[in-house]
Amino acid sequence: MTRRARAAGSPPLSTHAEAGVEADTRLRYRLIHDQLKSAIALGRVAPGLVLLEGPVARIFGTSRVPVRKAFEMLHAGGLLHTFEGRGYLVAHADGSVPEPLRVPLSEAALGFDEAPAPLELPSNSERIYHALEAAVSIGIAFGHFRIDESSAAEAFGVSRGTVREALSRLRDLGLVEKSAYSHWLAGPLTARAVAQDYELRLLLEPAALRASQPHLKRDMLAAALADLDRAIREPDLIDADALQQLETTLHVDCLRHAPNRKLLEMIEHAHMPLTVNHAFFNAFNLHPEPATLSEHRAVLVHLLAADMDAAAAALETHLRAAHKRTLQRLKVLAVLPEPDLPKYMQRIA
Repeated sequence: MTRRARAAGSPPLSTHAEAGVEADTRLRYRLIHDQLKSAIALGRVAPGLVLLEGPVARIFGTSRVPVRKAFEMLHAGGLLHTFEGRGYLVAHADGSVPEPLRVPLSEAALGFDEAPAPLELPSNSERIYHALEAAVSIGIAFGHFRIDESSAAEAFGVSRGTVREALSRLRDLGLVEKSAYSHWLAGPLTARAVAQDYELRLLLEPAALRASQPHLKRDMLAAALADLDRAIREPDLIDADALQQLETTLHVDCLRHAPNRKLLEMIEHAHMPLTVNHAFFNAFNLHPEPATLSEHRAVLVHLLAADMDAAAAALETHLRAAHKRTLQRLKVLAVLPEPDLPKYMQRIA
């Protein structure tokens, strides 16, 4: 609920492709930084406005990665402040720290007279990735589909290669697969598939947490706990993107220092339920259950106390409960009418 902050990573790319993606990200964060810096310096953004990665990324039509880098640069320049909540605060003109101002983020709130021009940069796969992810995540709960590259390319106004790159990232999440005839297939999402993912996560995530724990910084854990406490106090402020960020903190950031890269790759491939749950919460505009937040909090409290046995046990408890909640959501989806899906998702009888 990153993540990615991301919920899962990008797929392996060739050296040339990696260089292109890195250059693309550098260009994006610089453009975002410059536009936000200008708006803040001109006094067009209210001091104290809480800036969050997800909403700002949507306004700029990009992913969270360049937004996060732009925020870090603005923070280093004294234009943004960190605080005990999630995100950053816009500083006063004199650099002092204002009270948090939480309002819906929009073009107007960011000081733009109109929506920023799309960041037309070399790679478009990042631009279409989230739309594909959302469509597939919802669709697989309703059946088995073939994703037609040509139709998707036409729908998004990009090349088939761009669509293929985005679908390859979804394959790494376990959301799609490629058949022996090179067709992209998705679904159906079954209780058995969910159970298998959670079985893997129960075996692997506690082990990864133990291996990562010596490298976790106390200030990171304290900030994550502060985010959770605010979410518990004000759950109505936590939308699908905010919940995904909390999930990413626990299930990605707290595990990423484990030295066994293959272990982390296997965990990443079993994170499909996280992506589907994000789509479910987003589609129905839901807020997290108190139990989910309390379970996350228990893990972080034990990590801060350096009680690794208790932290691993709390993580196992959370995963078992999350498995049951995910199955309940599948049952809810099963009785709902099938949504209107994009034409590039062709049902397989």
